[in-house]
Amino acid sequence: MERGALRVCVITGASKGIGKAMLERFKREGFFTVNISRSESTGADLNVKADLSIKEQREGLIEGILQKTGRIDVLINNAGIGIYENWESIKEEELRKVFELNFFAPVDLTRQAVSFLKESKGAVINVSSVAGKLYVPYMGGYCATKYSLNAFSDSLRAELKPYSVHVLNLIVGRINTGFSSRALGSKRPPETPFTGSAEKLADLTYRAFVKRKREVVYPAWYRLFIALAKTFPNIYDTLALKSWKS
Repeated sequence: MERGALRVCVITGASKGIGKAMLERFKREGFFTVNISRSESTGADLNVKADLSIKEQREGLIEGILQKTGRIDVLINNAGIGIYENWESIKEEELRKVFELNFFAPVDLTRQAVSFLKESKGAVINVSSVAGKLYVPYMGGYCATKYSLNAFSDSLRAELKPYSVHVLNLIVGRINTGFSSRALGSKRPPETPFTGSAEKLADLTYRAFVKRKREVVYPAWYRLFIALAKTFPNIYDTLALKSWKS
């Protein structure tokens, strides 16, 4: 790639699922795409191999990419993992791994990239979850990482506003990507219908990026579910717990 010739989009965990859909969508819009993950993405213009749950493997990643691309315009923090376990039984090493990948990796990579994003007046897109707006029994560890990521996105947006760097937060519900099958912990979530697709989310994300929106909730009906749960928390607690034990 000729240095600085194209806009550059860096995506974590783009070998499959939501990350791959994002990579394909931004590539169609003319971006030079970079995948950071343990596995290669066949559609990426550049693959960088790293286990983002390991701090030492995150060090210098963005600088290494900059040496090859000359710039960075969009950083999409997508890589993540779930954990399904009650607080009494959760293993500390697993909880730490989930926090490393879901929270510390986005923070770390963003801090590495922010000075370059100021130069390009670029964007940070964080793939969060409905579980960052609405606690779920037996998913408390995962929820904690996404609540933290939401707080990071919102405070970062305010800090970077004077530099015209945009921060978009994605509140994502159930999408059939195999996410639950890769989760840590001994529990398995209730069977609930998948109502969205990674490709549709990628389309919505790109449009929100262009319009510089603050947040996307997908599927959109989760907005109502979040509001109802907060309005009637006792009923929500009972029904949510029952769904796991049925």
